[in-house]
Amino acid sequence: MRKFVSIILALTLSAFAFSAGFQLNEHSSTYAAMGNAVVANARNASAIFYNPAGLTYLPGLNVSFNVSLVYPESHWESLDGSLRTDQKKHLNVLPAVYVTKQLNDRVTVGIGEFSQYGLQTDWPAGWPGTELADRTYIRTFYISPTVAFKLTDNFSIGIQANYVLSDVLITNQINFIDQFADVELSGDGDGWGGSFGFEWDVTDKFHIGGVFRSEVTIHYDGDADFDNVPTPFLPILYDGNIKAKVTLPQTWAIGFSYQYSKNLEIAAEWFHTDWSSYDKLEAVRTNGEVLKSVPKLWDNVDSYRIGIAYKWNDSFTFKFGYIYDENPAPDETVEPTLPDSDRNDYSVGMDWHFSKNLTISSYFMWVHFNDRRVVGNQSGFDGVYQTEAYLLGFGLDYRF
Repeated sequence: MRKFVSIILALTLSAFAFSAGFQLNEHSSTYAAMGNAVVANARNASAIFYNPAGLTYLPGLNVSFNVSLVYPESHWESLDGSLRTDQKKHLNVLPAVYVTKQLNDRVTVGIGEFSQYGLQTDWPAGWPGTELADRTYIRTFYISPTVAFKLTDNFSIGIQANYVLSDVLITNQINFIDQFADVELSGDGDGWGGSFGFEWDVTDKFHIGGVFRSEVTIHYDGDADFDNVPTPFLPILYDGNIKAKVTLPQTWAIGFSYQYSKNLEIAAEWFHTDWSSYDKLEAVRTNGEVLKSVPKLWDNVDSYRIGIAYKWNDSFTFKFGYIYDENPAPDETVEPTLPDSDRNDYSVGMDWHFSKNLTISSYFMWVHFNDRRVVGNQSGFDGVYQTEAYLLGFGLDYRF
């Protein structure tokens, strides 16, 4: 299983966290351009992610290929401003693929690949917070078979299974005054969950939609590796097998879309994440010894989204979006593995309807994190974190 997970996850480079916690929601260029406010109006194969009920609006065979490029910038400063450390810069890649097939007027099936949760932070070794975190990443890979039913002419539902592969890496250093020991914890695992969505066409112009995605508990098997450990500590800090568990949170969203005119569509969405399931990050040796336990105690949070689509002509549609994202990490547990904060996201994009069957889309998103000032943290590591992220995405949707 470990070799299989590693091969699959190699196809999905770890992405920097830029939504609530380490949640990722930019899995379609045409909908990321609208601030992901599409739970009530998903009309291409990426509805598998946004709302599986939307599949009933797709005739024939549909495929959607999408990729987002994520470039984050982040740094930490001491409270007095005398020290500063920049994170290493990475260009991260987030792909997504979807395929749907209409079986008859009432039933459509599909399958999708996407990565709803991902995280990468990479601080230089030896920086002031090196005992808490140097490099951290979590990667997930969702495989989601889906079936959607049109129950009436104006009401549809979608049901989905989610098989999730994941791997994780955490590195830091231990200061023994005259030398630093290197610590690396790594592992991979998998888990199962499910999703349910609905869409109600109240009128020809007004639509209401909702989606629920369940928790997924990932059980990791991995290794602990120590280097440069002083001899007196070798009986405690030795290499060996470890186990860990992370529960990815349940989410739900509800929203509407309104066709204000022939050319103008307006959409809004309320997205909720139950991050309280992420109460701690703990690694345990196979003999039951707790090797590392970090309390998280995250809060449940909301995201508010607005999207606008303006059809310029038969060839081009321009899109705009705004997202306000609450962060789940309380002041007492926020630390360098994820220096999260509330943020404002601004997006713009364009769909090029190249032909009746082919649409090419692109978007740009700027994610502005509020400065996160940490004082009295339980880890004893205070300071100010500042972060920005820039996303550029492209998509191709084809109907056979």
